[in-house]
Amino acid sequence: MKLKELFDKYTFDEILPYLKAMEPERGDSMYQFREALDLLKRMEPSKEDCGKVRIKWYKDKYDTEGYISVDNLEGVCWDTGLAKEVVVDKDIQLNEKDVAAHCLWSITFWGFEDEPDPEDGCPFDYPPKRRNKYDEALYKLQLSNWKRTTPRRYRSKEYPLCTSAEYCIGRWNCSKNRSKRKRDYRVECREKYLKMHSQREEFVKKLVHSGAFLRQDVEYLHQVESGQYYPYVSRTWDVSKRMDYILASINKYQDVDFSPYNDAIICMRASSEYPVTEAEKEKFLLGLPESLKAMPIKIGLGTKESLKQEVEMMLFLNIIR
Repeated sequence: MKLKELFDKYTFDEILPYLKAMEPERGDSMYQFREALDLLKRMEPSKEDCGKVRIKWYKDKYDTEGYISVDNLEGVCWDTGLAKEVVVDKDIQLNEKDVAAHCLWSITFWGFEDEPDPEDGCPFDYPPKRRNKYDEALYKLQLSNWKRTTPRRYRSKEYPLCTSAEYCIGRWNCSKNRSKRKRDYRVECREKYLKMHSQREEFVKKLVHSGAFLRQDVEYLHQVESGQYYPYVSRTWDVSKRMDYILASINKYQDVDFSPYNDAIICMRASSEYPVTEAEKEKFLLGLPESLKAMPIKIGLGTKESLKQEVEMMLFLNIIR
């Protein structure tokens, strides 16, 4: 059976229990597997001979228990993956729904969309792109620390911040005096601070770029104590159902305790041809969980032409003391 045929055979609700068994700690993001499955069902598989997906038992000398492995699916283009023949080893006792869950988990290993969103950039760029002043400060800090702690002969001549593996292993295993430990701790704390504010700055820029907010409306994200971000995209191909789809993601397919948070930002984006209407906005707000509706919510409407008939929502949950 081709992977496309396997996915088309079952609904997400039938596959969900097996996904939860595989990922018991990811109850807050199960809705993203639903979005991915609906997109996969809409896609056409490649017409080429794309080989096979093999479900097998994997165990090496470092693994005492072993696990079920899905070969030849992680990192492939989705149309190629859908065209692959699914083969289950004879010693694996899984029903088809469980096999579908394992394949869905594997094909989404690097993301819940076939093509990454250009707005998010490429996470595998090296050296990483310096997107804002916090990234610039982080790079300068790491470069200074690298030069101060790494002898010249062990530094890469082509890539900054790269050190030979031999020196890294030796330095990791060696003992450090109190002064060096304190220095490393200070650098680690500063790196953590800059990474956090770089991420928050990118959130601020994304909200402003969407046209839904002014910078002064959301810049306070830099001052919140902590927060959580959830992205949603409807997969309905039907304007009349897109709000119901997002609400189902929150109410039915996501397990989140909203009570620790006391502030929320919601940004909805759609194409200019199919904008979010005031009626849709009101319907959405009424359908939110009571614990989420109880906190102050800033909601803004923006545009993103690539969405066409769908709607994208960004939810920022914040703790403000």
